[in-house]
Amino acid sequence: MSTGEALARYVVAFVLTQAIEVPIYRRALGVRPLVAFGASAITHPVVWFVLPAVWRALYVAAIHADRRFVLGELGYYLGYGVLAEGFAVVVEAAYFWKAGITARRAFGGALAANAVSSLLGQVLRAVTGWP
Repeated sequence: MSTGEALARYVVAFVLTQAIEVPIYRRALGVRPLVAFGASAITHPVVWFVLPAVWRALYVAAIHADRRFVLGELGYYLGYGVLAEGFAVVVEAAYFWKAGITARRAFGGALAANAVSSLLGQVLRAVTGWP
């Protein structure tokens, strides 16, 4: 994949994430649009650019330690999804908690927003191959 295509995929994924998550955060947590936008703006670049390498390093270390940890393609992808979405939920919940939302509401909102955007992103990828 060229650098241009990779950047285009990132931009599409970021815009779609914001289009999905901002309204959920506004409705669920009652925050202003810019505050809602800030949550994914913090986590999305890390999920897209940093965590794939972290997951790969963890996976390689695990299979070096014990070959029984070898995963198929789907297992590898799902493992990354758990790491990435778990990271996003925890960081975004902490962001909203620091903004004055109760921990329970912040976590529930982050879980809901990330579950919906992740699911819709997977559907879009399955149907179109993007982002």
